[in-house]
Amino acid sequence: MNAHNPAQGKAIVIVDQTPKMLNSPDWPYGFYGYNATNAGTFFANGVPSTGRGRDWAKSAAAVARLTERLGGPPAFRDMAAPETIKLLNDHALQDWRDVVDRIARPVLMIAGRDSQLWPCEHAEAAIAANPFGRAVIIEDSGHTVSFDQPDRFNDVLLEFLRTQRETLDR
Repeated sequence: MNAHNPAQGKAIVIVDQTPKMLNSPDWPYGFYGYNATNAGTFFANGVPSTGRGRDWAKSAAAVARLTERLGGPPAFRDMAAPETIKLLNDHALQDWRDVVDRIARPVLMIAGRDSQLWPCEHAEAAIAANPFGRAVIIEDSGHTVSFDQPDRFNDVLLEFLRTQRETLDR
């Protein structure tokens, strides 16, 4: 869906992504430790470990299952590559809260209770001003919600899609 033309889509699902990564007095739900004082250097070497949330090793089994299904490891971008750092820095400085507020379509924000990147409360806070918004926090899950709790993630997603279809069929 194009954020500038919401008519192109019927609904939006956002998975463990805060609409504003930079923490500020009015938004404490950004990337752990990222604020105006270190915004220029925080991602200089890629995504730093926050030491928070679910142990990444707990997701290793799910990644191994995906690797087996794909017939090899998925291609991950080098998080320290200059072009990746440039993109990451640009992304991290954006504030999409007003866009989420204005979307006149159903918005589902899914968050991992133990995200390694930001507080799960970002989901509720992000949709608070959107009457079409819904937030779901997946327990025993980090940032990789669909890996950590695939069955619960699928249940939440399918229920949201069923609801949208029922609404459209009326």
